[in-house]
Amino acid sequence: MAPIIPISSPIGAGYWGDITASVDWCEENYTWTPYIAEFFNSWSSVSMILLGEACARMNPTNHRGFTLLGRSITIVGLGSWLFHATLKYSMQMTDELPMLWAISIACYLTITTQYKNVDEQKLKWALVLWTALVSLFTAGFSGKLQFFLFQASFNGLSLVMVYLCWRAKRELEEAGMSHVAGLFARGAKCYAVAAAFWLVDTNLCSYVNGQEGSVLPFNVQLHAWWHVLASLGLVYLVILMMGHYCFVKNIPFKLRNICVIFPYIHAN
Repeated sequence: MAPIIPISSPIGAGYWGDITASVDWCEENYTWTPYIAEFFNSWSSVSMILLGEACARMNPTNHRGFTLLGRSITIVGLGSWLFHATLKYSMQMTDELPMLWAISIACYLTITTQYKNVDEQKLKWALVLWTALVSLFTAGFSGKLQFFLFQASFNGLSLVMVYLCWRAKRELEEAGMSHVAGLFARGAKCYAVAAAFWLVDTNLCSYVNGQEGSVLPFNVQLHAWWHVLASLGLVYLVILMMGHYCFVKNIPFKLRNICVIFPYIHAN
């Protein structure tokens, strides 16, 4: 997939200099301040920081893995902010590599919860070695190849997670816990919309950037909306994982909604 070339920088050259990242998103660079390349893409990353920390703090399972998962999402948000603010390759790695480690942690937690006979130590080291290898390949290449390697690796494990979360949902439904199982559909819907925004922003930029030839009068910042909606979808799925773990381990818990859309889980 070819990188998106920025149209212009109306306020002049940016503080961070030449773009070295393997991809430049649809948002026009340095339009609001010379210190932030992609203003909306940067600040929308704060949603990951806040929601990741929320997941870490509401953990009712007493399993440190879920706290680590929440903190890894927070780190992804910090890396995303740095990446979009600078469009530097080194900062791109602070965004993408933590995403690989976060999805590996999620896989470990769901597999060990759902498959009681799995060798946890072997699984842990298999995931560590796989993630380390993919991280080396991701960081060791640039341009289109780097972009493809990261997307293939991350999205491959994401599909595994979708299946595992679906299995958790089905088991919760069979146990009469439809209010917890419903988090799967809510998370999937958020992710589906977010993914559609990401694909349009990445592949059809010239049609949605508000410039000449665009079907829209202004750039609606679809990549920024991807950050917000993907973060919210991720919260639904992480809390689904926590609820399923509590169910399997017979840990009493309660689930309620804050301001309708935000789920909150806590020990009973």
